[in-house]
Formats: sequence, C-alpha cells, structure tokens
Amino acid sequence: MSSRYLSVFGAAALSLVVAACSGGEHGDMGGMEGMDMGGHGGEEITFGEAGMASMASRTITVTIEDSAYDLKDLKVKNGEVIRFIIVNKDETEHEFTLGTAEMQAADRKMMAMQADHGDSMEMAVPNSVSVGELETKELTWKFAGSGMIEFACNVPGHYEGGMKGDIMIMN
Repeated sequence: MSSRYLSVFGAAALSLVVAACSGGEHGDMGGMEGMDMGGHGGEEITFGEAGMASMASRTITVTIEDSAYDLKDLKVKNGEVIRFIIVNKDETEHEFTLGTAEMQAADRKMMAMQADHGDSMEMAVPNSVSVGELETKELTWKFAGSGMIEFACNVPGHYEGGMKGDIMIMN
C-alpha cells in the first residue's frame, strides 16, 4: 500500500496546499490550521534552482534499497547542474529532497503531522521528488552558493533510520 506525503518548500506552495486541503470531505484543513505551510519557517531556497537535464554536467544514479540510499555524500561546484536518477527498489514509498538541515526538519514535521491526520497528498516542488514503490524518478538541480546541504527522505522514520546524506557545494 502506497502512502503519498507532501513536501512543501516555498511560500508559493501555500495556496496550492490550502486549495488541496480545503477540498476535503469536511471542507477543513485536517487539523493543519495555523501551521506554517511554508514548510521551512519561511527560509528561502538559496542553494540553487531546478535545472534542465540537457544542461547537466553529471548524471548520478541514487539507488534506494532496504530503506537506505547508496549515496552517502557528494561534492558539487557552484553553478553545476546535476541530474539525479532516483531508483527505488523498495516496496515502500520514499522521497529524495534537497535542503538545508532546517528545511529538512520542517519537512519532517509537516510529513509527520500529515501521517498523524491520515492525510494523503503529493505536490511537485522543484527540490523534492516522491518515488513510489519500485519506481524511478528524476530530479535535476543547478547548485548555487557554497556550504553544506542535505539530501534526505523525510517520510516519517526514514531520516531517523539513516536515509540522509550531505552535499558540499564548493565555489
């Protein structure tokens, strides 16, 4: 059985989430009223933007098996475009999300709240991809700036079980 979770990483997502939630059976937000729907405390995405696969300097295949990524860490250059191919060999849904530690923590909080309320939603955001059971998806990202960010699966319990890694962006 596949559960769908919502990763929210931008102020623009607020209106989409509100629209999706307000269409529920009871016309409410399933207990999510008053929550910061930005997903990360309003933090701007400063580590890059969605990229075009045709501009990628590298393609990196990330395999998920036994609820673990085969990739543990990665070094990229400022301005580099990476095409990630995410191969889920598990019979469980996972996600691959790029973000700061603070963004990842906010996403985990949002996803745990949704799971607690039995909510089942999925939304496309540029720095995250949900990968269903035995499914393959792509995410292409143009990295910007410098510093450390994470890639993670924020499905409840998965990050805590080790589904995370570091990406060092170098000038």
